[in-house]
Amino acid sequence: MFAVSPDNRAQYYKYLASLNFICADEADKKIGLLPGYEIAAPPPVMTLCAHAIELSLKAFLLENGMIEKETRKIGHDLVAAWGKAKELSEDLPEIDENVLAIISDLLVSDRLRYGERSNLGTVPVYGPLSDLVKQMLELCGAPNLAETVN
Repeated sequence: MFAVSPDNRAQYYKYLASLNFICADEADKKIGLLPGYEIAAPPPVMTLCAHAIELSLKAFLLENGMIEKETRKIGHDLVAAWGKAKELSEDLPEIDENVLAIISDLLVSDRLRYGERSNLGTVPVYGPLSDLVKQMLELCGAPNLAETVN
């Protein structure tokens, strides 16, 4: 384990975000084929995707002037993190904010952990969720670790 400091925290978050998504993508190739997951991403996949989104957004926030203490106050609220990103930059991509709201609700509430429905009454399928993760990884400039590993 290496030491993460304020100087390299954003880079570390990008690295972890990429790793989370690689794991989510590989997991979906296996467990996403099980019955029922054609209409909803598997919970472990959603968890990894949510973490990749959170880390990507926090890396973006850190690199755009937000201090670490403030990013930690956002917690796991992906919608709040996206809102802060919009405050800091006008040059953001168009994203599916409905998918962001759903995965944020599932993450913040621990419903992913306990297999409960979102307050929004739905769960994302993998395609739109993975598209959102890819946009967030690109937004923060995360490394493409899949190419590095292969």
